[in-house]
Amino acid sequence: MNLITLNKINLIGKWENEKCHLSFHIFKTKNQYYYTFKSEIREISDSLDIIKEDKSIYLNFKGIKWSENKGELGPEYFEEIPDSLIQEKKEILPIGISALFDSKEENFVIQNYGNAMNYYTKLKEGCEKYLYFNKKKSTSKDTLNIISNFLSKSIKNHTVLHWEKGDINNDNINDFIVVLQNEYPNKELTGMDNSYSRIVVLLETLEHYPNFKIASINHNILECSNCGGAGVGDPFIGISIKNNYFSIEQLFGACDKSFIVTTFKYENNKWFLHKIGQDDYSCNQVNENGEIKVIHKMKTKKDFGLIEFKNYK
Repeated sequence: MNLITLNKINLIGKWENEKCHLSFHIFKTKNQYYYTFKSEIREISDSLDIIKEDKSIYLNFKGIKWSENKGELGPEYFEEIPDSLIQEKKEILPIGISALFDSKEENFVIQNYGNAMNYYTKLKEGCEKYLYFNKKKSTSKDTLNIISNFLSKSIKNHTVLHWEKGDINNDNINDFIVVLQNEYPNKELTGMDNSYSRIVVLLETLEHYPNFKIASINHNILECSNCGGAGVGDPFIGISIKNNYFSIEQLFGACDKSFIVTTFKYENNKWFLHKIGQDDYSCNQVNENGEIKVIHKMKTKKDFGLIEFKNYK
């Protein structure tokens, strides 16, 4: 098996045959592939092996029993022969179905039934001899649902407010930074009934999307939903990811405002505070040319030392 070739194949995701209403959802756990097969009448889950023979790659879906396997058909299927002269053959149904994977076309195909010389049917729901499965493209809604379902298993009573995609650990694979908001307001934050606390979660993608692990969580970097002040309200502006860095942007104030960008850098398998940039300006301070005067401030490691993302306050 050529592992270099196989590692380039992104099998994880949903593969569909729309005409026959069939699908395989492929995922990976601890270096083993698994699948869930769905049709209109059943659902099957088991493991999946990848086999390379010469230049061909086959997917072996374990645990699926063939529907029929009669082998070579006798004359009783084509001629009128008395039942007393027909010798019944014991039908042995194999378990496991192989598919030929095409990396260029990004699909895989199952030959679902044979011919008179070798009569079989693998998937009884298959409506064609050759069943082609194409990968379903993920949409923003799909990504939101996948992230929400994953995080809800370990972080309760929170919903996804915002997510950003990008490589945050220098492995050339897109990861995710997710902002979660508490489902229940906390009046103690501001004295107002509609104040919601927020946390930031770093999700590392393991080999292929959507295999994740929670890499780090910070409960303090983002202020609450209306902690931005009378003029701003919600202080959260956005998140940007570039190279080994990511930045979180917030805006505070009314007439007098502060725009703060907090940047972290990936080093030694962790994320550390890299710098804090702040722009202060006021609607009452305008230059002679009519532009608002902006005061730039910057803090670096020399000012705050070594602070890991999860410990930043």
